[in-house]
Amino acid sequence: MNDSYIFFDIECANCFGGEGKMCSFGYVVTDAGFNILDSQDIVMNPQAEFDWYLFSPKNRCPLAYSKEYFRRQHTFEDWYKPIKELLTAPCRKVIGFASSNDVCFMITACKRYGLPLIHFAAYDAEPMLNNANGERKGLEAWAEFYHIDTSELRAHRSCDDAVMTMSVVKALCESRQTGIAQLLEKNRSTLLSVEKAEEQMIERKRRNDILRKIEELYGKKDKALHSDILGGGLYSFGFKTGRDIDESYRIARLVYENGGMLCKRLKDSGTLILDDDEIKGGNEKKSSRLQVISKSDFLALVTK
Repeated sequence: MNDSYIFFDIECANCFGGEGKMCSFGYVVTDAGFNILDSQDIVMNPQAEFDWYLFSPKNRCPLAYSKEYFRRQHTFEDWYKPIKELLTAPCRKVIGFASSNDVCFMITACKRYGLPLIHFAAYDAEPMLNNANGERKGLEAWAEFYHIDTSELRAHRSCDDAVMTMSVVKALCESRQTGIAQLLEKNRSTLLSVEKAEEQMIERKRRNDILRKIEELYGKKDKALHSDILGGGLYSFGFKTGRDIDESYRIARLVYENGGMLCKRLKDSGTLILDDDEIKGGNEKKSSRLQVISKSDFLALVTK
């Protein structure tokens, strides 16, 4: 059986709480020669409020349909089976633009309705185009770059965005004198599975939860001090220390529990905690009132 290719795009009513509420799934199915075999814009009732900005006059690319039209449609639950068949058909390759977002939207939709995850993996045309041409552009800009006629396509209409994605991938293949199978094989690093995306979503939520815990400590003093070693001083993280979210939370707790006050950034006074390889010569003053301390020295101080 020959491979077939589905280019897809998803639009959401909102992404409040970091979760997209799907309101359309558009696609175009082609063969290896980019001959269109099937295309549809599956519009659905998101059963959620719409982000006000999507229909604002300030938004140059509003959603393609009215709120009332979306509300009259079936829900994702009703479309689950045909969408699953589209994405998991035998010898089917799935391609999107910035497709990691769309893969996550699909996961969220399945979980919202208590349905089994649809197990597929999607290639991302965005890094393919960026890497091939040495610059970053959005979908419409790449279509313009390749002189593709989009006069009959409407941005943020999912099936039209899917057609635009197909068109720029086709143009990339032609410019590189290669077939789509060879292009995808060369760009396997852009392939994201539902399983991997779910892992990333779980990790992102975990990090966000820890970040919120850190933010709750900013500007606060512990009323039930374990110790007063830090004597009410102001403390903040250096860049490298701040990147490690688990270590940041550990240090934030130690500042709080030992009589210090955590700040997002220091101005004229306080102590900056730097990763050991960020600091040279041990503790050194940045100014008369602003000081730096290595992470190892800080830990030695508060864990005596």
